[in-house]
Amino acid sequence: MTTSNIEVQELLIYPIRSCGAIKVNEAETTRYGLSLPSKPLLSDRRWMIVEEARPRDQLHVSRMALIQPTFTSSGLQVDAPGMPSLSIPYSPLSKDIINIEGLNVKGRRYGGEVAEWFSKFLERPGLDLIYFDEQFEPQRTKNIEREFPNEALDSDVIAYQGMSPFHLCSLESTDDLNKRLTNPIKIYNFRPNIIVSGVDKPYGEDYWREIQIGDQVKLRWFRSCLRCLHTTVNQETGIRDEKQEPWKTLQTYRRKPELYGIKAQFGTYLATSENGIIRVGDRIRVLREDKNF
Repeated sequence: MTTSNIEVQELLIYPIRSCGAIKVNEAETTRYGLSLPSKPLLSDRRWMIVEEARPRDQLHVSRMALIQPTFTSSGLQVDAPGMPSLSIPYSPLSKDIINIEGLNVKGRRYGGEVAEWFSKFLERPGLDLIYFDEQFEPQRTKNIEREFPNEALDSDVIAYQGMSPFHLCSLESTDDLNKRLTNPIKIYNFRPNIIVSGVDKPYGEDYWREIQIGDQVKLRWFRSCLRCLHTTVNQETGIRDEKQEPWKTLQTYRRKPELYGIKAQFGTYLATSENGIIRVGDRIRVLREDKNF
């Protein structure tokens, strides 16, 4: 099936889990998600903030949303209100390797001025930053949140993402949600990698099982994205909504209890079938759908 009106509106890479996004005009798809075509190690959720050996995200510290990374020739630069810029190299890598509690994955811990910078801005002593080395065994998507069904393959993996290497949302779905809210939110609250427009109806992306982006890249669905209170953090202010919106509204009409219990869904999780370069403006062909989902 060809749907010629659907196109890529934005591409977003989140180098540090739960921190700001970097908008790019083109990206390469890899098994670990979107990366810079020229530097595949500069990719999505390659870094993560930890406390001792425990992962930390916006549910723990909502101010993480205000940390803005940018790509540099040697790695990352991070900026935040009232803080000096900090350079974070990806080479040479730290020799301090730790096991992350609750996740079957390791990380190289930076320590020193990097740890001090994050602890100071987030006002939480004992924080540090870790990096996912290509030598590490990745997390297997199939084994994450096993209480909910998914169609991930044994070969589907992630670095420090919560569940999926690719997360897609449509502007049409966000517009429909905003009609139900007193205070409209932006699609960035959902922290997608791929934002699309031109879907024929809100939540039409729920039914896509395989898509082609541009001439080469193919992505396949393996589960809906199940929403938590992450969505209540304003990504521009780092402040959590007191009324727990849009999470509460999603609970009223976006549940599929026979599959996901009390969890509300918004957006889709995807894995790669065929890799390549995707660009803003690329057309999307829906190759396979499940109308009965």
